[in-house]
Amino acid sequence: MWTGHASVWLRLGDTTVAIDPVFGNIPMHDRLTPLPLPKEQLHADVVLITHAHYDHYDKTTIQYMLSQNPDLIIVAPEGFWRYVKKLINREQCFEMQWWESLMVGGLFITLVPAKHWSRRTLFDTNKVLWGGYVIQNEKHTLYHSGDTAAGEHFKLIGERFEIDEAFLPIGAYRPEWIMSQNHLNPPEAIQAALDLGAQTLIPIHYGTFDLSDEPIDEPLKWFKECATQDISWLTAQPLKIGEVYQFSIEAETTDD
Repeated sequence: MWTGHASVWLRLGDTTVAIDPVFGNIPMHDRLTPLPLPKEQLHADVVLITHAHYDHYDKTTIQYMLSQNPDLIIVAPEGFWRYVKKLINREQCFEMQWWESLMVGGLFITLVPAKHWSRRTLFDTNKVLWGGYVIQNEKHTLYHSGDTAAGEHFKLIGERFEIDEAFLPIGAYRPEWIMSQNHLNPPEAIQAALDLGAQTLIPIHYGTFDLSDEPIDEPLKWFKECATQDISWLTAQPLKIGEVYQFSIEAETTDD
């Protein structure tokens, strides 16, 4: 289920994974679309954090999730412990370098490269790593890129994994001279999915926070225009906020 911006909730086997969960507003930016479910209904066993920016790591959300599940496991890039060391026990936070993997909740999780950066204060620029995740079980291989610009890393990831579903960002791309170094626009997201060899592209990172100069509804319109063109074997699957995508051979979707 996509819950807005970069937040995705996955149920794989007996494990629920939340990626970059954000329940409410973030500093200097109000949430423009409501959370699709009451936060009391959003439980997780494992949280994956892609990087430290406020629209991806929301401390208030993590504190609430820990109050609901004190045994919550957090997986994050190298150096992230500095941000959660007052919230959880050390053994509940796993830090990884690019291409490093671990098993948690019956899932094989790998941190993979992204073309981005990290900062949360004036004094910690790029002191904590950033990245995307490949999540695997015996039936599926999913990829969530986190924030990233276009680059050769998509082909490298595609060479190592057979991606079924790719969650890729399509928003926050203007002004281009700044944003193109950090984010994807819709045609770049489609090209990234093709480079990955993904079967299905699910767009994220749009329509929730007004972070850049393009109109809030432009990314999805542009994406749909691009997706009407011949994009080879790739299936484009935009989701409504709160819509549940069922992992199946038919790749059918249902509204929650």
